[in-house]
Parts: sequence; C-alpha cells; structure tokens
Amino acid sequence: MEVHINSVHLGIKSHKCTVCDFQTATKSNLKHHINRKHLGQRNHKCSHCDYIAYAKNNLTKHINIVHLGIKNYKCNQCDYRAANKGRLKIHMESVHLDLRIHKCSQCHYRTATKQSLKIHTETKHLDSKKYKCTHCDYKTNHKSIVMLHEKNVHLNIKSFICNDCDYQTSTRHYLTMHIKLKHLGIKEHKCDLCDFQTNRKSALKTHINTKHLGIKNHKCNHCDYAAYHKSIVINHENNVHLNIKTFKCNYCDYEGSKKSLLTRHVNSVHLLIKD
Repeated sequence: MEVHINSVHLGIKSHKCTVCDFQTATKSNLKHHINRKHLGQRNHKCSHCDYIAYAKNNLTKHINIVHLGIKNYKCNQCDYRAANKGRLKIHMESVHLDLRIHKCSQCHYRTATKQSLKIHTETKHLDSKKYKCTHCDYKTNHKSIVMLHEKNVHLNIKSFICNDCDYQTSTRHYLTMHIKLKHLGIKEHKCDLCDFQTNRKSALKTHINTKHLGIKNHKCNHCDYAAYHKSIVINHENNVHLNIKTFKCNYCDYEGSKKSLLTRHVNSVHLLIKD
C-alpha cells in the first residue's frame, strides 16, 4: 500500500539508476530496467524465430501476436480485431472517428499519430539529405541507407545466398524476405480490415492508405483526378491529356500510351493471338 501511495499519488521515486536518469518507486522495476537496458539480459527465446525477450510475458505476447495471430481487442463498430489496445485506438481514431488530427503542412496528408506524420515528412518532403553516395548523385537522410545503396548498386556485393535456389542478395533482411515469400509462402503483414496479405510492410501501408483510408496526395494538373502514387498521376496526364505514346511496336508504326495496349496490339495483330 505504501509503495502504491508513493508511486501513484505522491509521485515519489526513491530508486535511481546509477547509469542513467531512470527513477522508479520499486526496487524490482529498477532491477528490470538495469537488466534490460544496460546489461542486455534476454533469457526467454522464441521457439519459432530469433526473437529474445527479457520478460516471459513479453515472449508470450510476441508468440500470440506474431505466430498465433491472436487478436483479443475487438472494435465495437466493425469486425476489426487488434493485438493490443494501441492498434485498436489508432483504428478507431482513423477509421470511425476520422481523428487524423496530425496534418502535413506541405500537402494534404493527414494521420492519427505523430510518428506517422514524422515518417511522412522525412520521406516525402525533407530535402536536407546529408549523406551522399560516393559514386553518383544519390542522397539520403540515413548513413546506413547510403551504404546499402553503394553496396547494392555500385559494388554489387551479394554475400547472402539462398540454400534452396540461386538467389543472392547483399542483406540478410532481403534473404529472409525471399525465403519467407518464395519457399515458405509466408506473408506476415496482414491487413486488419480485409483479407489482404503481403510480405512487405510498405505494401501493406500503401494498401491501407489507398483501399481503406482513400488517401490521394497527388492531383492531376488538368482535371480532378487524384492518386496515391505520383507515377500514376503522371501516367494519367500522359495518356489522357498530353496523348504521349511512349510504347512503340517493333513490327509496325503503332504507338501506345500503355505497355498493356502495346502487348495487346502485338498479340492480336502480329502474333494473331485473340483474347
């Protein structure tokens, strides 16, 4: 009772970490902090992957969410289920309450979390990219990314090799993705609003933004058409307004604005393949 009153009502934190500024009301919390933050002790290992946790309850949560797909938190307005309260809250705010209160100052993008807005700003609008490739004009905000770029594009170093096929890559992450997708058929990123699954987090984000949130940041300069990807708007303008035909037939003078139109032309006219 005394500990409860001191920590909750009086805000007394008498146990202080000697390594950093962390303070807590209980000795057990201080021990947990030191073991996890400074000693890196993680004794509980997942039997399904390389995940290791300090606390057993964290390992249980990991297995339930990642491997068993258990989602105990249900939305009271639709069939959506989440693995934790935080995700359910974001779902409620963005889908039902439309509390995308964090707005981008440079475009029409809106989101329910500060973190999403920060990521959006850093990836879409920041021009102060301080890390430059030593071989070309490529720039980025992260040193690790420019190193990966040089390794992949210019040095072509592929030190990670698949044991089941001829696939080679420069990063362990890409090799893991390859094995999960090609050999195990695992698509670990699942949409909570429909049956969509993918092995890429970015693809899931694009799916949610376009299919469920209806975000269309890029608008046509000639009409009301809008799309999530800038490249799609450019294709729209070229096809509809500018009548640019970039795909040319190798057998005749035919030109098409889309690769699919050129393929259809070649199949039907020159190869005599009918739909």
